[in-house]
Amino acid sequence: MKNTKREWMPLYSYLDRTAITAHLSDMAAQGWMLENIGGWSWRYRRAEPKKLRFALVFFPASQFDPQPTEGLETYRDYCAAAGWHLAAESAQVQIFYTEEEAAVPIETDPAVELANIRRCVKRGFVGSYWVLLALSLFQILFQCYQIWTDPVDTLSSTASLSAVLNWLPLDVLIVAELTRYYRWLRKARTAAEAGSPLPDLRSMRWLNILVMVWSCVIVLWLLASYWSSRGMFLLMAGMLLYMGLILLLSFAAKDAMKRLKAPRWANIAVTYGIIIALTVGGMAGVMALVFRNSGSGWLEDHPPAETYEYHGWTWSVYHDDIPLRIEDLTETDYDRWSTEARVNSSFLLTQGIYSQRPRMDESRDLPDLEYETVTVKAGFLYDLCKKDFLSWVERHNKELPRENWDEYRLIDAPAWDTDEVYRLYYAGEPSNQFLVCWPDRMAEVQFDWDWTVTEDMMSTAAEALRGGD
Repeated sequence: MKNTKREWMPLYSYLDRTAITAHLSDMAAQGWMLENIGGWSWRYRRAEPKKLRFALVFFPASQFDPQPTEGLETYRDYCAAAGWHLAAESAQVQIFYTEEEAAVPIETDPAVELANIRRCVKRGFVGSYWVLLALSLFQILFQCYQIWTDPVDTLSSTASLSAVLNWLPLDVLIVAELTRYYRWLRKARTAAEAGSPLPDLRSMRWLNILVMVWSCVIVLWLLASYWSSRGMFLLMAGMLLYMGLILLLSFAAKDAMKRLKAPRWANIAVTYGIIIALTVGGMAGVMALVFRNSGSGWLEDHPPAETYEYHGWTWSVYHDDIPLRIEDLTETDYDRWSTEARVNSSFLLTQGIYSQRPRMDESRDLPDLEYETVTVKAGFLYDLCKKDFLSWVERHNKELPRENWDEYRLIDAPAWDTDEVYRLYYAGEPSNQFLVCWPDRMAEVQFDWDWTVTEDMMSTAAEALRGGD
């Protein structure tokens, strides 16, 4: 028979005192006495079933203070004299119990009780929530900025979208909790002025559960997006586990320093020192791993078919299937091409970046071909993606005189089988780069600079590129 029991993720708000104390009384009646409370679990020990009253009170303290401090020990002595005994504590939260039906309540002055709660909540809950909200909003605004300035790359990346979606549920939880707290505070002030008992702030357990489930889904979604690349999948999974290790070690160090009765400044220095050292060390390890395996294909979405050395550099050769090849456009007897396809897809966009190049160690003058396709699954994003292509070539124009600007110009080219075709002009001269816009897809094609692009080439490219990736 087990003598201990844990409740995982109780998800109670500590200001929901009536619900918590009623739950603890029920557990005591079943023979389970609370002995420890934490953020992830509450631990009980087996005891004789008893009818107990519980009280949850706040006492100003820091989670880094050695326990118990002199003031807290005195406070507990006063409670014991009144018949209340400590069951468990967690930083500023103290939970007491009594067997006496007529025991005087620990808190008797609502105004003093409210002032005490405000000091504790401001130091812990409110302050940390405002900092976390500012951090998460910064992350979301940064991703929105990325969407505005680089929509194609950002919106076609599952990892980039998950960065936004992962912060949103946390923001919902924080805003909801802060809003509820400030509404409760107004009611509590009114009650304190009237000398009435303070109201409870009911727990939103369903919202906490929803946020946790959503966060787990996002993490799994992020890992699934790297499933095709063994190296990147293992790297991402390793980073998540390493972050968990950092949290585990920092909590263990903090608790150990408290048991050793180290002063607050020493506990803070050791705890945050461990977090900083492990974070910096982990980042250095990841960078070393990336540099060491650069060019090996281990961290790529798909490894190269082969590699070769040329002028002291390692070059990769790919044999990917691509929709349009040089052989489709012109005659050639060369057969050692490197054909690479990189496709990113999300529920909003699919981006395909393709290239066909000769080996660098070949002495022959051979052409190359590069093109990019974007399939827009959400129609309202079409103009934003087109603007991304049109404005990208103009990024340096402000520094040049008007006659030297680079720009896409709308041209008449029916061979592309669409009414909207742009050609890139470098300093007023036409190039072999085109932007072709079909109803739900666009393609940016860069033919070899030495070619004379014919209507047959355009027609062949259009037939290959306006279909599916």
